[in-house]
Amino acid sequence: MPDSTDPVLELRDISVKLSGLQILDRVSISVPRGHVVGVIGPNGAGKTTAFNVISGLVKPDSGDVVLDGRVLRRIKPNRLAALGVARTLQGVGLFPTMTALENVMLGGSSSVTAGIVADSLAMPWADGQQSRVQAQALQMLADFGISDAASRLPSELPYPVQKRVALARALMCDPLLVLLDEPAGGVGSGDMADLKRIIREWVPRRTVLLVEHHMELVMSVCDLIWVMDAGRIIASGTPDEVRSDPAVLAAYLGEEGVA
Repeated sequence: MPDSTDPVLELRDISVKLSGLQILDRVSISVPRGHVVGVIGPNGAGKTTAFNVISGLVKPDSGDVVLDGRVLRRIKPNRLAALGVARTLQGVGLFPTMTALENVMLGGSSSVTAGIVADSLAMPWADGQQSRVQAQALQMLADFGISDAASRLPSELPYPVQKRVALARALMCDPLLVLLDEPAGGVGSGDMADLKRIIREWVPRRTVLLVEHHMELVMSVCDLIWVMDAGRIIASGTPDEVRSDPAVLAAYLGEEGVA
């Protein structure tokens, strides 16, 4: 079991009620530093809502989000990178009118975005910053094995390559914590091995928290798994522990399963 005494991220008794429905009910999750941690559960379990709380898209009714020992009182989605957090979206979330290189460049800090805007306005101080950011983005594309995609629009790229562009963009801010929202969605079996390898290569330098329905990926890359059902945590443990937990098996009855 990963060392829970050094968490990068903690959710402490998070509760969320939306339209009169209790979506999260005193959810507590700990994410140990330098590990891959998964959040799984049947449809409607509250997994994405938990991610949205961490990302500042949903404000909890009660409870705390603690990042690297600091309680975050107000989380703004546009400040996640400054906090050392990167998130990918379900699907890819790439800007369709921007090339792969430009999409990756946008994954940096607010100064990166400012540089791109300044460049578009032909401001004289923009060239040096743009060159630095462009070189970093090109290296990121090379690290993901997709250098040849740099000048192409997302619509011109196969879906697995679009996924890699999105992952490259997420790493541009050199995050402490990477939040992956269903990274296996739309990825065929032939590309799954590469996805597993990419995620495992990030640790221990980075910490990864992922929400995923694809159990093969979860069980093969995660060090620790938290299981949700009906807005509550019902189990946690290593993949082997989770596979044999009666509460988990009951929650997944009629679902995809956890084998």
